[in-house]
Amino acid sequence: MTNLVGLPVLIPLVTALLALVLGRWPRVRFGVTLAGQVILLGVVGLLAYLAAWRGEILTLSMGGWAPRVGIVWVADGLSSIMTVLGAVVGLAVLVYAPGGLKPPRESPFFLVLHQVMVAAVEGCFLTGDLFNLFVFFEVMLTTSYVQISMGARPGQLRKAFPYVVVNFVGGLLFLAGVGIIYGTSGTVNLASLSRLIAEGDLPPQFWGGIGLVVTVFALKTGLVPLYFWLPESYPESPIPNSAMLAGLLTKVGVYSLFRVVPLVFTEADAGFFSLLAGVSAVTMFLGVLGALGRDRIRQILAFHIISQVGYMTFGLALFSPAGLAAGLFYVVHHIVVKSGLFLAGGIAERVGGSDRLKGVGGMATTHPWAAAGFFVPALALAGMPPFSGFWGKLFLAIAGFRQGYWVTTATAIVVSLLTLASMLKIWQSVYWGKPEGQRRPELGRDPGMLAGVLGLAGLSVAIGLCVIPLMLCCERAAEQLLAVTPYVDAVLGPTSGGQPGELGR
Repeated sequence: MTNLVGLPVLIPLVTALLALVLGRWPRVRFGVTLAGQVILLGVVGLLAYLAAWRGEILTLSMGGWAPRVGIVWVADGLSSIMTVLGAVVGLAVLVYAPGGLKPPRESPFFLVLHQVMVAAVEGCFLTGDLFNLFVFFEVMLTTSYVQISMGARPGQLRKAFPYVVVNFVGGLLFLAGVGIIYGTSGTVNLASLSRLIAEGDLPPQFWGGIGLVVTVFALKTGLVPLYFWLPESYPESPIPNSAMLAGLLTKVGVYSLFRVVPLVFTEADAGFFSLLAGVSAVTMFLGVLGALGRDRIRQILAFHIISQVGYMTFGLALFSPAGLAAGLFYVVHHIVVKSGLFLAGGIAERVGGSDRLKGVGGMATTHPWAAAGFFVPALALAGMPPFSGFWGKLFLAIAGFRQGYWVTTATAIVVSLLTLASMLKIWQSVYWGKPEGQRRPELGRDPGMLAGVLGLAGLSVAIGLCVIPLMLCCERAAEQLLAVTPYVDAVLGPTSGGQPGELGR
């Protein structure tokens, strides 16, 4: 079964190569790409069953090298859940794309770029060392640079420039941090680093490198004050690309924090977690204020990306089984819901010719399925029962109040109400009222676009209905993260002497 760990990266890379070779036969190329994405979903589903449900930790060492210096891929509860989400969003965007792109300006090489990005995202989730995390990060970002500028409109390129510059600088800082860590510890393998930290006697420079890497993760996540690059970039790229970036790009940063923080910090680092809780609260609040002040669909949704990552990092800041499980549940909910909202908003944009709130109206009457595809994830994002967001926020609120984080928890509740207000603003302007401004109403009935939107909306409903088994998986993943030793022992093997896997933490 260990060979399964490499397939989530290999399958989309092979599919990307086939899509490039089959460029002269567009239907065959799309069919092959779609088949590859479905196969990927089946593989990561099996990984999730083994790792998230049964609690196994699968590892794959490349080339027979020792884990400390070689390339190791690891599938545990957290990474296997994330690979499923990456495959789901990739499939929904792929189905949506033929109607959502504007040929020929936006469509050349989309399938190739899409599959390379899926491979890079899955690689970020599965890698077991910081250097290869950096490599997959850069592949993902390089692909996104091309995608976000597809179409080459002057305004689009102007808005994409800060995104490219900030992430390029972030990549340099990431590489510098990895270099410092390797120079002071002799390894960048996450399990080895955890074991070395438990043994102690690491120089201050090592912790400077760790701090630099964690800061880059905060930048990628979009936490305050490092979020400024995000809101203006996503609204200008092609709709399918925006949905892919919105659903997965910042969540790769969130995943990296969930993966690295438990391996290098302990409960004794209370100051760090208090700071993270405060930053999470400010991120929630400023993000939703930005959304309330905008009059374009994608700008509103982009600011909500910032606001919602605050909920996820709040779960990490709680650093308890209940808090981490609630944060992971919220990540699952948000990836599905946010991707669906961007795709649904894209239908309104294509129908009205603009994503401005006054650009189109009355779509609940003329396009009821497209309206339902927005309505369900909008209520889920706002945390209305019985949808997925309600359960995620309820679990976070319970864990937050129990651990005494009164201010951050109260902020999360207030922000939820403000999120509902911003979603109602979109609903009243775009979907309610008299039908008007519909320049291309046929696009709102495109089968592929509707399938992508309604598929994610239905999955959001399923998450809300299947909350108990999904929360059990999140709890197992949280317990693995906090225990540390199962992950370390799976990668490196039990320590010699004493109890197997004893890290002394």
